[in-house]
Amino acid sequence: MAFILSQARKLLMHARQSGRLPHALLLTGTARAGTHELALAMAQELNGAQADSLETLRHPMCRVLRPGSKSRKILIEDIRNVEPFLALRADEGETKLVIILEADRMMEEAANAFLKTLEEPPPQTVIILITEQPSRLLTTILSRCVRVPLHEGSNTLHLSEAQQAFLPAVATALPLVGSDVAALALRADFQELLTQRKEQITKRLTAAIKAEAKAIAEGTDIRDWEARQKDATAALIETEYLAEREQMLELLSLCLGQAVLLASHAPDVQPVTPEIAGLAQARPIADLLQRMRALEALRTDLNFNVNEALTLDSHLLNIIGNNTL
Repeated sequence: MAFILSQARKLLMHARQSGRLPHALLLTGTARAGTHELALAMAQELNGAQADSLETLRHPMCRVLRPGSKSRKILIEDIRNVEPFLALRADEGETKLVIILEADRMMEEAANAFLKTLEEPPPQTVIILITEQPSRLLTTILSRCVRVPLHEGSNTLHLSEAQQAFLPAVATALPLVGSDVAALALRADFQELLTQRKEQITKRLTAAIKAEAKAIAEGTDIRDWEARQKDATAALIETEYLAEREQMLELLSLCLGQAVLLASHAPDVQPVTPEIAGLAQARPIADLLQRMRALEALRTDLNFNVNEALTLDSHLLNIIGNNTL
C-alpha cells in the first residue's frame, strides 16, 4: 500500500514517539509525491534541523549523499566518506541521519560497502534511502530497509516513458482478458518493447561514457579508461533494463488494481485507460485478484534469473489468458 505524504509522516512520527523507528527507511516515489519533504521532516523531528530543501540542509548530525560525476553514480568513495560521520557519537537527544538521494545509482562496490553499514548500524543512527526505482537496489539492501512507498495526493498519474510506450498494448489486451491468444500477443508486444528499450538504453549510456571520457582525456590516451568502464557500463545497462521491465509490469499491476477498485465501487478512481472500466464490469473481483496474484508470481520469478521468455509465456497465460489457477 502506498501512502500520501501526510499519512506517511504521521506513521513515522508515531513510530519515533513510540521508540520503534527503524534504523533504515526506503522512501520510494517521486519528489512530487513528497519523498524529499518527508526526509526533511525526519531531519527536523530527529535533530531539529531546519531547511527549505535537501540541497540546503545543513546540520552537524545530518548528511545528504547524492550521485556525482557526469554519469551520476554513487561510488564506493562516496560511501566511505560518510563512515567517519557514522562513527561519531551523537549527543543525547540527537540522531546521526544519512539521507541518500537516488539510492538506485549506487554502483556494485558502493552497494556492498553500504550493506555492511545496514547489517551492523551504529547506535543513534537513521539512514534514509530515496529512490523512484527500488527494483534497481540489491535485494539484500531492500530486505534490511522498511519501505515507505509514497504516491501523489492528486488523482493525476505520471507514467514513465516505458510505461507510456507499453500502455497501448495493455489497453488492447484488457478487453480480451480470458483469451490465451491475447496473452501471447501481449507477451510479444512486451518483449518487442523491451528489446527496443534496451537498445535505447545501451545507446544513451554508451554515449554518456564516451562523453565523460572525452571530458577527462585532456589529450591523453583514454583507451585503458574506457576498457575499465566496459563492465561497469554493461552492469548499468542491465540495471536500467530491469528497472524499465519492472515499470512495465507495475503498469499492468496498476490496471488490474484499478479494475478491482472499480468493481468494488471505490470512489475517486480515475482509470489510466478507459478499458479498465470494461474489465471491471466483465470479470468478477475474485478473478481479478487471482490475476493480480499471478502477476506477483511473475515478478518474483523474474528476480531469480530465470528464462525471461518462458517465464512470461507461463505467467501471462494466468494473468491475461484463460486463468485456470
